[in-house]
Amino acid sequence: MRSSRALGLGAISGLRSLSGPAFVSRGARHGHLDLTGTSLAFLGSPRLSAAVVVMALGELVGDKLPMTPSRTALPPLLGRAASGALVGAAVFVSEGGRATTGAALGSTAAIVAAFAGERLRALTVEKTGLPNPVIALAEDATVLIVGLSSLRHAR
Repeated sequence: MRSSRALGLGAISGLRSLSGPAFVSRGARHGHLDLTGTSLAFLGSPRLSAAVVVMALGELVGDKLPMTPSRTALPPLLGRAASGALVGAAVFVSEGGRATTGAALGSTAAIVAAFAGERLRALTVEKTGLPNPVIALAEDATVLIVGLSSLRHAR
């Protein structure tokens, strides 16, 4: 179960870099992930949780702007990989697993999702003729569903 949750949260971090950390922080804050006494316990901080959620919401808006860089350009991709690593490590640690294993799964999922999401979005726009922001909203819905589902099945 922890592998699928780490992969799911890592993947949504590849689509929206702050989404995974926002869900993990909220999950830690509300008892869905037990990070107490670990090096990742800071993720359950109420202030951090609120800040990351606000930043994640800002990212949802920023993603639709025409000047937003490609998620697969090196700097954004590295950020997504780091985000995926963080959430993967948190999931594994919360269930008594090795942080390094979770980090590897989460970062890999983030990188794969970044490339796959970008390509799928471009193909969908091309094939349907729908505006890019409309397709981006479908990505947002996917992120929300996967994020909420990962916390629902926690603990």
